[in-house]
Amino acid sequence: MIFHYRTGMFVLIILLSMNWGCNQKPGDIAFEREKLFNNGWKFIRDSIEGAEQLVFNDSAWLEVDLPHDFSLMDIDGEDAADQIGPFSKKSPGNGNSTGHFLGGTGWYRKTFSIDKKDEGKTVILKFEGVYMESEVWVNGHKAGSHKNGYTPFWINITPFLNTAEESNVVAVKVENIGRNSRWYSGSGIYRNVYLQVTDPVHVGVWGTKITTPEINPNEAVVEAEVTVQNDNEKEVNAEITINIKDANNILVGTVDGSDVIPSKSEAVLRSLVKVENPVLWSLDSPNLYTAEVVVKVGDEVKDIYNQTFGIRTIEFSADKGFLLNGESVLLKGACIHHDNGLLGAAAFERAEERKVEVLKANGFNAIRCAHNPFSDAFYKACDKYGMLVISEFTDMWQNYKNPQDYSLFFKDWWEKDLTNWMMHDRNHPSIIMWSIGNEIFEPVDSTRLRIGTQLVNRVRELDDSRGVTMGVTGFFYPKGWESTTSMFDLLDVCGYNYMIDEVESDHQKFPERIIYMSESYATSAYDYWETVEKYPFVIGDFIWTAWDYLGEVSIGKPNYVPESQGLGFSGNFSGFKLPEGVNIFDLQAMRPSNWPYFLANCADIDITGEKTPQMLYRDVIWGNSNLEINVHEPIPDGMIETAGAWSWPMEFPHWNWPGSEGKLLQVRVFTRASQVKLELNGELFAESELTEADKYIATFEVPYQPGELKATCYENGVEVESKILKTATEPKTIRLTAEQSKLKADRKEVSFVNLEVLDESEQLVPTNDITIELSISGNGEIIASGNASPNDMESFNNTTIKTYQGKAQVVIRPFATAGEVVLQASSQKLTDGVLKIVSE
Repeated sequence: MIFHYRTGMFVLIILLSMNWGCNQKPGDIAFEREKLFNNGWKFIRDSIEGAEQLVFNDSAWLEVDLPHDFSLMDIDGEDAADQIGPFSKKSPGNGNSTGHFLGGTGWYRKTFSIDKKDEGKTVILKFEGVYMESEVWVNGHKAGSHKNGYTPFWINITPFLNTAEESNVVAVKVENIGRNSRWYSGSGIYRNVYLQVTDPVHVGVWGTKITTPEINPNEAVVEAEVTVQNDNEKEVNAEITINIKDANNILVGTVDGSDVIPSKSEAVLRSLVKVENPVLWSLDSPNLYTAEVVVKVGDEVKDIYNQTFGIRTIEFSADKGFLLNGESVLLKGACIHHDNGLLGAAAFERAEERKVEVLKANGFNAIRCAHNPFSDAFYKACDKYGMLVISEFTDMWQNYKNPQDYSLFFKDWWEKDLTNWMMHDRNHPSIIMWSIGNEIFEPVDSTRLRIGTQLVNRVRELDDSRGVTMGVTGFFYPKGWESTTSMFDLLDVCGYNYMIDEVESDHQKFPERIIYMSESYATSAYDYWETVEKYPFVIGDFIWTAWDYLGEVSIGKPNYVPESQGLGFSGNFSGFKLPEGVNIFDLQAMRPSNWPYFLANCADIDITGEKTPQMLYRDVIWGNSNLEINVHEPIPDGMIETAGAWSWPMEFPHWNWPGSEGKLLQVRVFTRASQVKLELNGELFAESELTEADKYIATFEVPYQPGELKATCYENGVEVESKILKTATEPKTIRLTAEQSKLKADRKEVSFVNLEVLDESEQLVPTNDITIELSISGNGEIIASGNASPNDMESFNNTTIKTYQGKAQVVIRPFATAGEVVLQASSQKLTDGVLKIVSE
């Protein structure tokens, strides 16, 4: 079966006039319909009573600007054996899921007024994400509530407002209680909030759906579906104009229409606009258009709504694979969670964009949002940089994975939450699939199939221009992998979590099934990618995980145990089946705490955005690099390294091992070439011929001597590339490098500053535990600091931090006034690092 999203039936409700190929800009009208509502909130981490009331003394509360994650706040009292900064051994369950952070209850309050000119207008509060259960109160009246910690929602607060220019108070209660997540969720209002003020006749919230059902080199047909809301007491005759503008803001197509909208109701209008010589959205040229929707009643403009979109085609088939604009694309996929490392869940726009930039620079072309909707800033970054996305709804349905998770609310809330999610995100050209869930655990297969059918049907009602998928593993099918068939039959594209061993046999049984490896192990990267390259019906591989994250503590942590007990690396769990009637997540909650570890420690990119050793292997597999070298740290005598499926050996790309002189160290050279020569301090040490069975890895045992370790790879006797690992000398200086040295004087801005310890020749000294004192002056503040160590709790968001592998990171947020920010990093016997950032 071929799923080809290019053509389709459509209803033309309005098509009164159409112009295209215009080379002029339409008359722009100054129109601000919404603004960020992030600044000037008061906050308390307490379940205090009465905070929803209009009159309430919040003068002692903390002043915060959103986005805000209160799980990152230090716990009251001194650090002790059971708490360090924001970490606590009282974290729900054993703390392994949450990263030993705490949730709890928080209250936010903000005072605001409506301008006189906006009297009589419709006022809406839009929340992009609040974790987890929230109540919104306006002037002491309960305006609404929300249960899902990741889906966007909105509330019409017009009925609760005082008259124009009088003060109003919005209060938000947020509860993150008990065991409700398998990973770090964060707490509070951690994404953007917007205040939307419009005429009663306006485009509805997320009220556009833009698709491109017909595309050829000469022209594209843009189908625009617009929902217009009439909040008046009487019907109106609304005129709607849709202007299509290119990336240079040039008008390239327009259409006009009208409709009578009854009082207190809405109308959905569909129209077509042709665009000549369309410039397609692609991975290398992510071109974006804008649909400007102008709503008029009589001669008066009531609303202007702008929606970006892309013109592109996607196609999935078992014989062609995945096609973007008719060209085959193998999905080099990244599974990632939503947190931003040292920033926690706080979804600063720059942090979201940076995530996409770093992954793109490392060769990834697709991201699976695991396992929930992400922020609007994230999807916009994917649109901007040319990154494909699988957007995912949830990690559980009616059966829980944690006792207080979304399963408690799924039955009553799923349709509203799924609808909000898709309406919010369905115009992003980067999104190519909607995932209805991940590793869904329902004890009764018929229940899983019934719910899955409901979700799939609703997804296709809202958007049939993309594929529908989900991530499935054999763990939760006690009757065997063959019992997944009925669920897979619902889907357009089938996600296989770790089930690589089933691919070939499934293709024999189901030759039309389209598969992607929705989660995979780093140690098996060669096998997974070989499968993608070999079979067109396997369209991509998504590593678990591409970016390290808070929570799911130590799933990638290797350990050393006596040789008599060691099992080495465990391979994978694809053959494991969960016994009927057993909830594996209850068993996980009984595991001993891995304190003080707080990271998963299983990624290609660490939490600061740097490559990890396992990424170097993927670089070679994907052809990003010809040659890479990793050296295993010294293993204690009599011990063996043992680890789980998500682990990577404790090896690093450096030649600094003081105290291990003469000890044999394992050196692995990654290359696609057929021959490798290894030199130590200028002398040939060994050489190796590689075959297909070596999977691009040449392994050596080398006695450590300070100096230079050089690897050279050859193909047919011709040198391809060489690389040298050189022993660094003593630490000498601290280098600070800002990724953004100029910022706007705006609280939504941040700058990531990377810290390195260098020797006298400015070579990185890959040493742990060098203590650094941070200080800042001027018009900015430190909002995050630390390193990529999986267990250095003391360095997490502190002004005294330590290095990990010679590095650390600081995140600066400017104040709202222009000026200079000066960051200083100091350590005994080292030259200080000093950095200036300008906000203007």
